[in-house]
Amino acid sequence: MKDKKLIVWAALAVFAVGLLITVIIMGSTGKTPEGEITASTEPESTVHVSDITVEDPTQSGTGTEPVIEPEDPTEETETGAPLTLEDEPLPPRPTPTPGEEADPVDDPVTGHTPGDDGPGDTNPVTEPNEPYSCGTPGHHCDSPETHAYILNLETQGCPYCGRHDCPSFYATDEWGTAVYDPTKCPSYDVHNDPVYYCQHCHKPCGDGTHGTCVRFVNACYCPLCGKWVEAWSCHSCEE
Repeated sequence: MKDKKLIVWAALAVFAVGLLITVIIMGSTGKTPEGEITASTEPESTVHVSDITVEDPTQSGTGTEPVIEPEDPTEETETGAPLTLEDEPLPPRPTPTPGEEADPVDDPVTGHTPGDDGPGDTNPVTEPNEPYSCGTPGHHCDSPETHAYILNLETQGCPYCGRHDCPSFYATDEWGTAVYDPTKCPSYDVHNDPVYYCQHCHKPCGDGTHGTCVRFVNACYCPLCGKWVEAWSCHSCEE
């Protein structure tokens, strides 16, 4: 019986010694070095980084975005030059006082007036809105090109009456522009007009169908009837 009690007391003593050693070891290793963050250290709710303040959303309870303070635009940079929002205003233009003349303008620009070049200036100058006039009685020319066209018609003569002053040369359209209208000729015949009738076979001009005549510039097969047609020859499709 005594042996059993001794064994129990010895076991308790060993347990107590082991527990004491464990407490001592835990106490020595549980010290926190200065500046080290442990689980027991409570985080600060506000972290300051330079001039930027960041609120910790876990402490404030709100999910707002970090607020960054705007920089002063007039704050000096690393080079020492101040930053400004806009350039300095220009000094006001000095105004002449009464009795004082203004500074003369260097090399004033003047317009060119027709005839300023002296007797050798032979190029006529017309105003932009001034209507053209060839100066020929009976002509209705609106440009030098039209005037040259009418002169060529007068030189060649009318193909219907042979006159060099045929009324067809001086016709006008609905806007008053000069045009050549062969129908104004007293000797005009529609059958002699190459626009409407072929002057070789005297058939009406057309695509070759319904008795009309067509003439091809190059030799080819007729696209309608497939017949071979020589260049510049009269062709009428067979019905």
